[in-house]
Amino acid sequence: MKKLTAILSLIFIIALSFTSCSEIEIVELNERLIIEAIGIDYEDGRYKVTIEGLDSFTAGSDSNSISAESLTKCFLFEGKTIGMAMNSISVITGQTPLFSQARILVLGNTAAKERLSETLDFFRREYTTRTDILIAVAEKKASDIISADFGKNVSAGNILEAALESYKHTGTSCFVPLYKFLNALKNETDCAFCPLIGIRKNAYSDTYEADIKGTQLLKNNESAVLSPEETAALMMINNETENGDLTAKTKNGICTLEIIDCRTKIKLETNSKKVIFSISSDIRCDIPEYQTADLQELTKSDTEEIADTAARLISEAMAGLINEKYINQNFDIFHFGRRLLLKSPELYKSLTENENTINKNAVFNISVSVSVRRIGKVVLEK
Repeated sequence: MKKLTAILSLIFIIALSFTSCSEIEIVELNERLIIEAIGIDYEDGRYKVTIEGLDSFTAGSDSNSISAESLTKCFLFEGKTIGMAMNSISVITGQTPLFSQARILVLGNTAAKERLSETLDFFRREYTTRTDILIAVAEKKASDIISADFGKNVSAGNILEAALESYKHTGTSCFVPLYKFLNALKNETDCAFCPLIGIRKNAYSDTYEADIKGTQLLKNNESAVLSPEETAALMMINNETENGDLTAKTKNGICTLEIIDCRTKIKLETNSKKVIFSISSDIRCDIPEYQTADLQELTKSDTEEIADTAARLISEAMAGLINEKYINQNFDIFHFGRRLLLKSPELYKSLTENENTINKNAVFNISVSVSVRRIGKVVLEK
């Protein structure tokens, strides 16, 4: 009997252990504000946070809503800090914000250039946000982009994410998650970069569409912008090109090359106080179009000329970008300083102890090889 009593007591204790004295908060779906996109602006000493959320429950007054009726609603919140602005979301909307579904964070141009560290601090520390969210800088105000009318029953967050994905496949835009951007800011020699995004009127309707303007560079209150062509060179050097195209003009006509594969290797050598970077790119292309006056067929010599011309153009673009943005302006968007730190900490320290002078002591050797895999339906490579 005592044994049975002990067993029953043990079962009772175990059952109690599965219960909790504290209340478990259960939030219904219509009580959640599922956030799709976030925009941060800084004006007159205050942060203005634009939130796009799925309209699962009618919330907020008309004075707070700044978008037309659709599957989503936009709300504008203000505060001396981003945290204060975010804390007012529940008060104004009557819903609990869910940041984990956000697709993109857009920083207003002023916030990015003048208050970058302060702006990002909230997203670095707040446990309810995700660091793999995409980040971009607005050409002007972030609120203009997040609240833009992209069409009926569409999400701005979805549209902007799709636009960045699409431009990435052209090789003329970067695709940057927040954690990668933050890591670049923490390194003393690196320069952070992300897409520069705007909006433009759709030619066939009253709605807007995303317009990727290039790449925004940000470092120590300094900023610069890369054109789409310069961004293509950046992606190739950083071995991040998946697809893309380029045009090569030869003596017989104009040829379009579609990049199928691009592999870049960077070899680092040190010599006394000189840092030598050897950059080699191996690029495979298809030729879908060759404009000539007489529709002539491409010969082997034509193909070789096209490949050589394309290799020269790419090499010149890489050299020009490195010379202008790294050597002259010291925007290390290529992680050269980080490579030197891993290779030779002593030399890195000597070149950065008082002032970062790695760029002034660097020598670059660039080699680009272009091969043609296919011309139309004719396969050249086996």
